[in-house]
Amino acid sequence: MGKIKKKAGHYREKENKKPKKNDRKVLSFEELPLEEYEKSTDVEVKITKKKVIIACIIIFCLFISMFLYFGWDNLSSCAGSTGAKSDFTVNVIGSSVDAGNISTVPGGLYYTSDSDFIYLDYKGSAVYDAQHDFARPILKTSGDKALIYDLGSMSYAVYSADGEYATSESEYKLYLADITADGSYAFVTEAKGYNSKLSAYSADNKIKYGYSFAEYYITSMALNADATGAVVCGVSTNNGAQESVIYVLDFTKEEPVAKHVVKDFIFDCDYISQSSVCAVGNEATYVCNQSKFSKLNTISYEGMLLTAYDINSDIGNVVVSLSRSGDGRNCNIEYISTSGKIEKNIETEYAVTSIDTYKDRVTLADSTNVYLLKSDGKFIESYTAVDTCKQVCMRNTNSVYILGLGSVYSIKF
Repeated sequence: MGKIKKKAGHYREKENKKPKKNDRKVLSFEELPLEEYEKSTDVEVKITKKKVIIACIIIFCLFISMFLYFGWDNLSSCAGSTGAKSDFTVNVIGSSVDAGNISTVPGGLYYTSDSDFIYLDYKGSAVYDAQHDFARPILKTSGDKALIYDLGSMSYAVYSADGEYATSESEYKLYLADITADGSYAFVTEAKGYNSKLSAYSADNKIKYGYSFAEYYITSMALNADATGAVVCGVSTNNGAQESVIYVLDFTKEEPVAKHVVKDFIFDCDYISQSSVCAVGNEATYVCNQSKFSKLNTISYEGMLLTAYDINSDIGNVVVSLSRSGDGRNCNIEYISTSGKIEKNIETEYAVTSIDTYKDRVTLADSTNVYLLKSDGKFIESYTAVDTCKQVCMRNTNSVYILGLGSVYSIKF
């Protein structure tokens, strides 16, 4: 175990000022007699003034009509930021940060670039910076614990907020990983004679469970809060058709306590409560609950396109963004509960590419704008991003971290 070096934060401000260009019509003395030129100029000035007054009246009437029709909450969402403020903007350390490699933690924010693991406090200052040599780093967090593994290699590292860390190597290539708040962790790796294997470890690095998969290639995995079980999803083909499986493992049992097969491709899975798991697929979200996770609830997207999702065990929901038009725009935001029912459905016109929830708030983002809404769909505030928005993470009900192309910044609504 060792202490990690501290580095100063890197700050950046951007200003985009674009001068306006005024074009003016010019008449030549050679085209008109002097007295006719003066008359023409006077008439044009009067006509121009009249047109400006008429245009202002029309614009004012249109605005009043929009206000009466849409209401202020919806109208303000079209008008851009109406009060959101920037807390800080920090250049990322390294060349790039992938979406998914940023996470809120007690005291601030963790992120992993292609060269460093960084812990930022609420003010954007680097609490510590640990360099790594991972080619494809993947970040997983819980509480103040962080696990970074090098996808496809055998290297990984475990960090905590106090600067303690440990690096190690697994026996086989790493495909997936997860960590809990007490420091317990698990890996999905390659395995001789099998498609893959799950291995679970205690916080003191002792193996406590193992299971090998022969039928399916594992694509996602998550531990429960106390590291006594896991939900694991895999993919295979059956008579040429693709299918996925949802396993629920209890580390006190030799075999899975539940197994559900679906005709879909599953992207991700997690616990939304200790007794309910979810799996987010290409065509539907699946919730397994009741005794031993025996009941499978299928929440179909009804042909809509999945654009983003958030799994939040604190509020007991998986929240999905579904495009009604099929091109990523006009997204519905659906809240799916632990019982496998749609609790709320919010219709928006946004092209949602990232979503995050916190208590009764939801933050949506497209590539250039961030929107804060209540969970009932009421618009609160919007913000025009200073950098292309790759991911949003809510710190609390009115503060959001944003991952841009080359920066991490914080805004307050």
